[in-house]
Amino acid sequence: MRLIFATSIAIACCLALACVAGAEEKLAGRATGAAPRQVKIGNGSGALHYPDAQKALDLRPGDTVYIAAGTYSGFSLGNLAGSAAAPITVTCDPQAVFTTETPQPNEFPNIAHVRFESFRYENYKSTVMHITGASHDLLFKNFHITNATGYSFHIYDAAKVFNGTRESTFYNFKWENVDFDRKTNGAAISSSDYAPVSNLKSVLLDFEITRCTFKNFDNAALAFPVIGLDKCFNLQVHECTFSDIGMAASPIGHNVCICGSGYFKVYNNKFTRQWANDVRNWPMKLNALGYGGADAVNRFYNNISWEKRKYPMYEHNVVPQADLDKSSGYFSRTSSEICFNTLYRSRKAADSKSPYCGQLVDVYSPGVTIRHNLIVAPEADAPFDPRQNYVYHLGSGPQPDLVVENNLVFETPAQAGLVDTVEFVPSQSSPARDAATGRVEYITKDHYNHDRYQGAAADVGAVESPDTEK
Repeated sequence: MRLIFATSIAIACCLALACVAGAEEKLAGRATGAAPRQVKIGNGSGALHYPDAQKALDLRPGDTVYIAAGTYSGFSLGNLAGSAAAPITVTCDPQAVFTTETPQPNEFPNIAHVRFESFRYENYKSTVMHITGASHDLLFKNFHITNATGYSFHIYDAAKVFNGTRESTFYNFKWENVDFDRKTNGAAISSSDYAPVSNLKSVLLDFEITRCTFKNFDNAALAFPVIGLDKCFNLQVHECTFSDIGMAASPIGHNVCICGSGYFKVYNNKFTRQWANDVRNWPMKLNALGYGGADAVNRFYNNISWEKRKYPMYEHNVVPQADLDKSSGYFSRTSSEICFNTLYRSRKAADSKSPYCGQLVDVYSPGVTIRHNLIVAPEADAPFDPRQNYVYHLGSGPQPDLVVENNLVFETPAQAGLVDTVEFVPSQSSPARDAATGRVEYITKDHYNHDRYQGAAADVGAVESPDTEK
């Protein structure tokens, strides 16, 4: 009996060694340190499905996956990792396009240090990418997504529960120059599980969305945000444009451009013609990994919003204590700072089922600072009332730690001294010119990246007068 057992072990060992030898022989053609290579996939049609891409395509850091010209219905890619120094690039032929009338299983588990570039989705009735597992350090660049439904980028994994480590989060995701046009019934970028605070699933760290365009969203049945990221700490949204964001019919007609819980830095963006808040935030910080310090606050600055309907630019909500109590001490409340923004012609929500308000900020909980903002022609569908508070609205009554300083309100652009209502630059005689008091140290540039402190003081609003006029 012992002889048979020993013989079995010997045979098993030999088989294992043979497998390893076979694997080494298979990779023998790619010596360590070999130059990166391009791997071409796709035959022009169907769905591309690579659940174990690293192994199936023999990919190494620095390699490029090239999707051939053609019309494809879907794309799945999993278990793929480059390195910080040599990410793997996945890119498309200019004549490659993805289109489908039916949902596709576009799963992306366990991908790290990968760059996705130059993708085109047209008439796409499905999630573009559902990202799960140990995924981090991802770039999505030069995407064009037209006439899509559902969640485009969905970063969510119910099995990924935060335990205090970076490895239990999704981290370092970036979207750059991604264009969304005619999006319906679903967020463009989302992690929502509809229990945003009361669990520790799918925590997000250091997400960035820059130079992206979001236009013609019409979530007619339900209110989906354009960007909806929950338990997201240090989200940066900058130099983006949001326009023509439609109103949902239920329950009272509303929508939102950037929504979620955590702390966000939203700056140098344009918002126009939207039935929505520009930002609706449930302010939290993460008491772990360095995300609970002095910088763990919401900052909304240098943004321009015009011809918006119904809702204020920024909404500071209350995180229920009962939800915080379920977070094992990881989550606690934080504050919001709203500085140097320009709001022009907020409009009445004529078809809404609830009263509108056109103020700059809606305050529902403590810890809000509002400074150096410029408001012109507020609530333009109603007569201007100089006694009305157009700066902030107390949606839940008076709140402690509310600081409101040096915000300017004018009935017309002429009274505000604006050169025009296209770029919103203060003229030489504008009362907004050099009218800011003190400095906000983290704001050194204006909406157009001009120096913020050029003259005796900064200008109020998102735009600084050129130094040639000072």
